[in-house]
Amino acid sequence: MQSGKIKHWNKDKGYGFIDVDNQSEDVFFHVSTVRLSQPITEGQTVYFNSKRNEKNQLRATEVTSTDLSLQDDVDHGLPEPINSNSNARNQNTRNNSKVRPHNSSPPKKSPLSTLMSLIAIIAVTFYFFDDLKSTIFTDDVAPTTLSQTASGSTTQAVSGSAITGDAQIDQTITLIQQGGPFPYPNKDGTTFYNREGKLPAQSQGYYHEYTVPTPGVSHRGPRRIVTGGYPPTVYYLTVDHYDSFQKLQVP
Repeated sequence: MQSGKIKHWNKDKGYGFIDVDNQSEDVFFHVSTVRLSQPITEGQTVYFNSKRNEKNQLRATEVTSTDLSLQDDVDHGLPEPINSNSNARNQNTRNNSKVRPHNSSPPKKSPLSTLMSLIAIIAVTFYFFDDLKSTIFTDDVAPTTLSQTASGSTTQAVSGSAITGDAQIDQTITLIQQGGPFPYPNKDGTTFYNREGKLPAQSQGYYHEYTVPTPGVSHRGPRRIVTGGYPPTVYYLTVDHYDSFQKLQVP
């Protein structure tokens, strides 16, 4: 490549002349051929390649700030030349990036949205946990000695000298009436939702359930007493984990 200095530069029209080292003839250049790392200024040292046009005039084919060809500049990753066109292009790129960001991250959830999602998850968890109680331990149901009517009715009165004659049932009724202590304090006294629809429809919170221990069973077993009202005014017994209920006559 040849070297020289910018002799004349017409910024408005985008052309100029290079005073070539060791050569009397100046070389014409256009801004489209400039690949400089700094703005074009008169007196600036440049390197260039040139050739003659059809009028035998010397015209620069590329103007750089180092003694390398354009291809070498690309291979070595030199900075993009600064000229009016590239400045305008870079400015447009920056403006567009503000309007249409690339690879932008998805919007973050607001704290309120996250809180509502957490509440929904907790509600669903409690719902399914309570519903699970109606199916677990069913296979371990112990035979019951309480009789049902021949018609197979799911509710009937049970009476006896000690309410029912079953020690565990009578003891549970006594604990309910005196307010405990209960064998399962985290479970006994909780709301019974009557999801099976086996009891008369009442407002939510009307029914509460209590565990009736089953002899020979290490877990809660299938027997429950469900009360209605507060304080209780009605008592129901289920010995098959909510499949059927019997109304108790409790004084």
